[in-house]
This record gives sequence, structure tokens and C-alpha cells, in this order.
Amino acid sequence: MASLSPSLIAILLLCRAPAAEYGPICQWHRDPTTTMAITWIEKVVEEARTGSWQSGAGGFGYGDDDDRTLFKDMRGNYRSIYIRSPYELPADLPDDAELVLSMRYDDGFVAYLDGREVARQGVEGSGNTVQQVTSHEADAWKAFPLGKAVAGRTGVIAIEGHNTTIDSSDFTLRPRLEIRAGGRTVPVIREGARWAYLAGAIPEAEWRTRADLPGPANEAATVALYELAHRPAAGGDWTAGRIDSRELGATGMAVHSADLGGLQPGTRHEFRIVRRGEEMGRWEFETAPARFEEGMTFVTGGDMYHSREKLDAMNARAGREDPLFALLGGDLAYGNGLDSDKWLAWVESWHQLAVAPDGRLIPMVVVIGNHEVKGAKFKPLHAPKRDQSPFFYSLFLGQDQGARFALDFGDYLSVIGLDSGHTDDIRRQSGWLATALSAREDVPRLFACYHRPAWGTGVKDNAADIQREWCPLFERHRVDAVFENDHHVYKRTHPIVGNGRIDDEDGILYLGDGSWGVNTRLIPEDWAAKSPYLAEARSLNHLIKVTLTGTGIDYEAMTADGKVFDSTRRPLRR
Repeated sequence: MASLSPSLIAILLLCRAPAAEYGPICQWHRDPTTTMAITWIEKVVEEARTGSWQSGAGGFGYGDDDDRTLFKDMRGNYRSIYIRSPYELPADLPDDAELVLSMRYDDGFVAYLDGREVARQGVEGSGNTVQQVTSHEADAWKAFPLGKAVAGRTGVIAIEGHNTTIDSSDFTLRPRLEIRAGGRTVPVIREGARWAYLAGAIPEAEWRTRADLPGPANEAATVALYELAHRPAAGGDWTAGRIDSRELGATGMAVHSADLGGLQPGTRHEFRIVRRGEEMGRWEFETAPARFEEGMTFVTGGDMYHSREKLDAMNARAGREDPLFALLGGDLAYGNGLDSDKWLAWVESWHQLAVAPDGRLIPMVVVIGNHEVKGAKFKPLHAPKRDQSPFFYSLFLGQDQGARFALDFGDYLSVIGLDSGHTDDIRRQSGWLATALSAREDVPRLFACYHRPAWGTGVKDNAADIQREWCPLFERHRVDAVFENDHHVYKRTHPIVGNGRIDDEDGILYLGDGSWGVNTRLIPEDWAAKSPYLAEARSLNHLIKVTLTGTGIDYEAMTADGKVFDSTRRPLRR
């Protein structure tokens, strides 16, 4: 997993930068009986100062809550800012090395390299003589080639950013300077690095070539930014946890995680997080028991966030049910690979509300969905690459091999997670799935979870690729149940095999269809006739509570107020 860049760490350590934390949340991606991953997001914002050259972290702006240096007074007072930074290219570069400026901007900009204009978008004129600026949204990075990268070259890059009007609702200027060669990208000035900036004034004539960077550029606090320690809740000595940091997508926000190991099974633990010597808070979690315990439960569902009202209500219900964990089946925050604010709100809601009655944080096990990906893609045989899902892969641990996983709870329960064509092809996972299921033939309770349904209610097409590639494996290895999501309704099938034939003894139960906190869809009135494999279909927000007993498994679908509207019981199959 990529670590946080040195320049970004330096920014986070600036004492004058106010921070807001979101979380912590708990996640299982390794042995749940002896580990727990604790993660929180840090959002750092510096308030800009106007009238003279200052030093600030890129990106610069206001109005869209993704800025590192915030210009609170820009709207109604001035429409332009000016930034510059010295640069130095490596001494050893291949012949095909190219210098590239990557930008997210709203609305227009003009860029200069060593005083010479090298890129322009949406601006007529320059400096204080701008006549017109074309509106542009900063919803994606755009690359501007600047020519051959000359080994050892030093100089100054300068950029002026302009709004369409002085009373525009937002402004963004987020630059990074890179070298691209042989299919590789090498950062020269990283996202979030510090630049000299001028706002609310007209720059001097030589501003494009001056290399000075005023103010504190890389000073570090003498006290560690964060410390985490844990101990058994019953008491004892505190044990420090190692904190690893990385960037949340390309937002400039930091994700911090402590991946704790060597814990005692079935034990309540207390942990605390300290920020620069001051305690942020204390929380508790519990490891899974080493052996099966009668009546243990988990909850599952997906498609979580269309509104905070619905998200909050169902997260609170999940906590009240006091489950061992929550299996979350994709489309978590609906960030679509672009909207970091949705992820902040999603983390905040889970942290505050998915809490057991006794205060224990509910750990999550996560599966990827299409709304974790830019363009909300479902491409079963030509899936986008992982970089199209920047928030999912930077927030959650255990994603080094992609979004598929096999999680074992001692010898009594296993959960298989799959990527239903969002950042990995369905067919490419089949061999891995066959091996994972074969290795768990003796596990008495075996579940699978992914996002796009193989067997739906008719609101969308069934995923034929999953029916062909994965369903025969579920049948061969006698999986107890498969949890599917995505369609924004509730469904439960009969136990089925093959092309949907009901088989009470050998069939697989498919449940879910993803309606945790989203607007529900209408199910065709003739669903029972068109899809005879269905036992129940409802247009309801819900989660599913799964209760494990010594002889069987109980499934209860419930609304946010705790009303159970569908239930079934199946015997153990192994």
C-alpha cells in the first residue's frame, strides 16, 4: 500500500493547519479472532491570507469542500489567484521523458514555465487584463504536455487561476507537475505540495520567475501527529499500535490506519487515539471468538447512501441488533470515484451510529460495487482498473490483490467476497474462487457476497456472466447462501440450482439486492410468474440479520424500525 508522500506529511504536521477527523471505524480483512484494523480520515484545511505572497498547500479554492488552502473571502471580492513553485528535474532521465502539468481547475488558468506561457484553458487575456473566462468544472484531472523533460533542469512553474465572475459559487486550482516516460509517471511537484500564492492583489512583473517560497514550507512539529494505543477492556498496560498513512484518493486528505494483530480471541479491547499529545477519544471493539458460539449474528446489505436520513436510520438499526460484524455489499458511499464528501459523511455516520447497545464499534467487512468506480461501471469481462476506484482502495485495508477476499472465523465460519465486474473481470476470478471454496469444504458455514445479482427481481437484467462462472461453483461446494445487492429492492430466492430450478436439498439461497439506504425501485407486479425462482420480493429498505445456530441458519429481513418482514431458516449443509 502506498504511503503518504513526504510533502503531504509535512503539510499535515503544520501546527497552524486545523484538522477534522472522521471516524474511527473498524474493519476486518485478516483473521477476525486475532486482529482489528482501525481507520480514520484526517481533513486538513489552511485558511488563506490575502494581500501579500504566502505559502499554502495545493489545491486552492472555495465552495466545494475539497480545498487544502481555503479562500473564504474570495467570492465577491476578487476573481483571480496566482501561485508559483520552484522545481528540479532528476539528473538521470530517459530520452523519451516528457514534462506534464496535470490540473483540476474551475474555471480557467494560464501556466508558465520559467516565465514562458506553456498551457492555457478558458482564459482570454492574462494577469489583471483578463477579458473573459469560460466556465469549467473541476471534476477530473486533465493533463497538459509541456515538452521534453531536460535532465537536471531547475526553474519556476507559475500558474494564474481565474473565476468566470467575481461572485462565482466556487473556485478550484489543483496542480501537480510530473515526468512521464516509458509508461511510468514520476512526480516532480506532488498533489498537496506547498506553493507560494497571492490573492486579493496584483502580482509584480517578475512574479512568474521568482523562486522564493515564503512562509513555513516544510517545518515539522516535534510531537507525533497521531498515536494509537490499545489494551484489553478489563484493564492492563497500553500497547502502541503502528499507524500507517496514505492519501484518500487524490484529495489531499489523509487516511490513517492501525492494523492491530496478536489480539486475544473473543475479547473486548479498548483503544485511544492521541493527537499531538491530546486525547481525541476512547472506543471499544471485540475480536471474534475462536470457537463457534450458539446464536452469534451478523448483518448484511448494500447500496447504502442516497440520503443521510436513510443511511443514518439503517446504520443505527445495524448497531442495535448487536451483530458480531456487518458484511457490506458495495455501493457504500455513492462517491463514484469522484466525491470525497460522500465518503466523509459515510464514515461519520457509521462511526456515530453503527454502535452496539453496550458501546462496542461494529466492525465491517466490505465488498466493492459499481458506485465505488468512476462512471459507476459494471463491465463483467472488461472491468476498469483499480485506479478508477480511488477512495475504496485507499480507505480500506487488505485490497492489495483486488477486492476479492476469503475471511475465516476460526473453523466455524467463512465469508467469500468477490468483485462483480467493477475493477476485476468476473471470469478471471473463477479459478481463485474454485480454489478458495475447495479449501473450505470442511467449514460448516460458508457464505459468498458480491454486488451485481445473478438472480434478481426483474428491475434490471440478471448477471448472466455470474450465473455461468460462479453459480456452478457455489452449487458444487454447497455454499449456504449468497448475498447480492445493486437492484435497490429486497429479494429472497428459493434454494435453486442450474438455470433457476428449485431444489430444496441441493439448492443455493440468494438474498439481498441492496436497499440499505437508497431510493427503492418498483418490482414488476408479475415477478412471481416471470421469476419462479423467487420466494419473496419487496420494494423496501432493509438489512438482513443472519443468526448462526448449531443446527441451522436463520435469515431475517428487517426495516430500519426493526420490523421483520421476511424470514426463513435453512439447515446446515456440511
